[in-house]
Amino acid sequence: MSDQEKSTNNEQKASTDTTKEIKKSQSNESVPEDTKETESEKDSKDAKPAVNTEDNLELHSLSFRDRQRAKRARLKEHMDGMSKGQKFGYILSYYKGKIILGLILLAICIAIPVTIYKKSRPVALSYCIVNAPEPSAVDTSFVDEYLDFYNLNGAYQLESDVTVHLDKDTYLEEYSQNSSASIYTELPMLCFNGYYDVMIMDEKGLEYCAMQEIIYPLRNYLPAEIYSEVESRICSADDNDGVNVPFAIDISDTDFAKGLKLGYDKVYLGFPGNTERNYINAKRMLKFILHLDIDTETTYQ
Repeated sequence: MSDQEKSTNNEQKASTDTTKEIKKSQSNESVPEDTKETESEKDSKDAKPAVNTEDNLELHSLSFRDRQRAKRARLKEHMDGMSKGQKFGYILSYYKGKIILGLILLAICIAIPVTIYKKSRPVALSYCIVNAPEPSAVDTSFVDEYLDFYNLNGAYQLESDVTVHLDKDTYLEEYSQNSSASIYTELPMLCFNGYYDVMIMDEKGLEYCAMQEIIYPLRNYLPAEIYSEVESRICSADDNDGVNVPFAIDISDTDFAKGLKLGYDKVYLGFPGNTERNYINAKRMLKFILHLDIDTETTYQ
């Protein structure tokens, strides 16, 4: 190749390179300034921002895992230099809200099944004592003897109320003053639903219960053979229609009645419930108090 041809080729190559440089320069100039990124800017976007672990708002902006990690770091930083005892106390103070909530939930989880179990146990006896002048002085120790007598020690429950006051003579006045009192609303409903097996009362209580028919007439309640055995003890009172009806059994002379220390001499036994359990427990009480030779485990027909 001649020197002239080489010179021509070099000039063409130089011209081509110059054209490329011009195009590249124009291409860079056409890109807006705000869309350009430097490598340092890219790195700054990828990097996680520093978090102040003392700022709860910043902590909540983190993911759950990062938030827990930050909390542990904060806890570790605060306990730095503490003794073991101080660390233990600080941790208790730090987590006291969660500890208290956990204990409350644990107590609820224990209490609910225990309560359900207690309420689901069969009732060995449910009794109501009426018109005791000093309810706190009533001696209910007979319950232990009663349970032993029938071998009921175990998964049974007892229900009782020794604070009930019922008086036919003062009823209208008391009712007019407070007609919503539980004694006039809840007690009859409890008896109607078979909550109480027996009621132990004085003469005033007997008169009121008979008038309101809270207790059942004995002639219809007791089987004929049991009625005949207690007939000499049966006492009558006026029902809601003013008819004199046998409603209760006089147990005043029994060791059972004397041992109760009720504060009155005449003691009567009545029966307010009509469920199967009520019938069985009523007969059990009759046998226990009067030492009757009767079947206690079958219901009345």
